[in-house]
Amino acid sequence: MIKIHDNVFDQKWIIELSSQLLKEGWTANNVANRNTFPYQESGTHRLLGKTFFLRQSHDNIIYDHTNMNLCQNLINAFDHIRRISDTNMQLMEITGNLQFKDMDGTFHRDGFENQKAFILMLNNEQLPKNIGGAFIHKPTNKKVPFEAGRLIEITANDLHRADAFNKPYFARMSIKWVGQI
Repeated sequence: MIKIHDNVFDQKWIIELSSQLLKEGWTANNVANRNTFPYQESGTHRLLGKTFFLRQSHDNIIYDHTNMNLCQNLINAFDHIRRISDTNMQLMEITGNLQFKDMDGTFHRDGFENQKAFILMLNNEQLPKNIGGAFIHKPTNKKVPFEAGRLIEITANDLHRADAFNKPYFARMSIKWVGQI
C-alpha cells in the first residue's frame, strides 16, 4: 500500500524544519542491510541518520535529549499525520536520514505489517531540475519524484528505498514516523 500526500504541512514549517535539521549532529549510524549480532553494527554500507524518538516498550521510550524542542515538534507533526490518515496509531519511532550524491539507499523495510510508515521528503534550498532523489516503492514498482514537503504513507513492511540527489552538495533529508495500528 502506498499513498502520496501533498500539502500536509505549511511550506514555512517545511523550510524551518529543513534548516533546523541541518544544524543537528548527524552520524553514520544508519547501517543498511544489518547482518551482525547482537549489536547489528555491520551491513552493506552506512548512511547518515538520527533517531529522535524510539518506543522500545510501553514504559521504555528514548528521546533525543540534545534537542527536545525539535523532538516535540516532530511528535506534534505525527499527531497531525494521525488525523489526516484517520488512524488511531501509537507512535513507535521517529528517525531521519540525510543523503548526498552517491548515497543511494537500498531496499529495506521500516517495520511490520501492523504498522504504517510515513516518510516526509525535505531539503533546505531551491533545487535544480532533474536532480533525482526519488522514492521507490518495490511492491507497486512506483517511483515517486522528490518534492519537498511530500509525505509518503506505506505499510511499514513494504520494501522501499530512496535515491540520493544526482548533483553534489545538495542535502536530501527525510523524516520517518512509524505508527503501530
